[in-house]
Amino acid sequence: MVDWSKIQAGNQIINAFKMNKMKKILLLSLSLIALWFISCDDELPMDKLMYPESVYLVGAKGRIIDRDLNIGFLRDTVHASVAISSSIKIDRDVTVEIEEDPSAIKNYNDKELGTTDVLYQNLASGIYSFPNPNVVVKKGEVYGTYPIYVEPSSLHIDSLYMIALRLKSSSDFELAKQDTVVLMRFNLMNDYSGLYYMDGVIKEEANPNDSIIYKSPRTLQAVVDGNTVRMYHLKNEWTKGATDYRPNYCFNISVNPDNSLSLATWQNFNILEGGGTYYPELKVYDLWYRFVEDGVTKKVSGFVYKERKNDEEQRIINDWMEENRK
Repeated sequence: MVDWSKIQAGNQIINAFKMNKMKKILLLSLSLIALWFISCDDELPMDKLMYPESVYLVGAKGRIIDRDLNIGFLRDTVHASVAISSSIKIDRDVTVEIEEDPSAIKNYNDKELGTTDVLYQNLASGIYSFPNPNVVVKKGEVYGTYPIYVEPSSLHIDSLYMIALRLKSSSDFELAKQDTVVLMRFNLMNDYSGLYYMDGVIKEEANPNDSIIYKSPRTLQAVVDGNTVRMYHLKNEWTKGATDYRPNYCFNISVNPDNSLSLATWQNFNILEGGGTYYPELKVYDLWYRFVEDGVTKKVSGFVYKERKNDEEQRIINDWMEENRK
């Protein structure tokens, strides 16, 4: 009688032997193929230069980069950047020379702005300088920075300023063929400037029941020094095509060392007096001021608070204002 269980067991051993042999052959073949590739080329693709290196100014493709200048500093520093476009790390230092191109500012004004617009102007000589003549991109690095020293207090707050930079030469590699000029646009700021919101009330002193709820976004513009901002009273911020309200509807707010506030007119606004407190941890002005409008004396009181990032932060400041409203 045939013992089929033994025959089946034998077949399994034979099949296992065949599979093991096939695996060994496959592994041997793969090893031989790998050795063949290595013998043909010892370099991996990422170690090879895939395209020629080139030198470019960061931001030139978009043409304009924005830089903040703190008006509270006697001298502030901004930076331009030079980069090397390459598929591998550079193996030596590269020295790049930069030069100014004031004609690029004129070209921008001519092409992008109208005859009634405020035009950009180059910074006046003597209020800015370049401490280093060149930019050095170090071996193994991608970027090199180019510092520019500027005296912010020398700039007029309602003028527009730019510096135009372009590549002049490089110790290695070609300069980029396109987008070779970058326009650096400046914005005056300090620790108290930015987008805020007014939440207050305006009342006639002779008739306090006659009141106006005053809720509106306010852009606080850095002026004079590091602790003073300019704010619009009631009127909207000036925009192209609108009446320029600044001379008649602006005043300055100065934050004193003890965080008390001093208010003063800016040009023609008829402000009589004012004061309040600044809360730095909340970025909130709790202020009041008296002014004359069309022969009537009025008083504003309320809060000017910094724009919040989300609804929860807004809820917190709303609760705080309600608790502290006089």
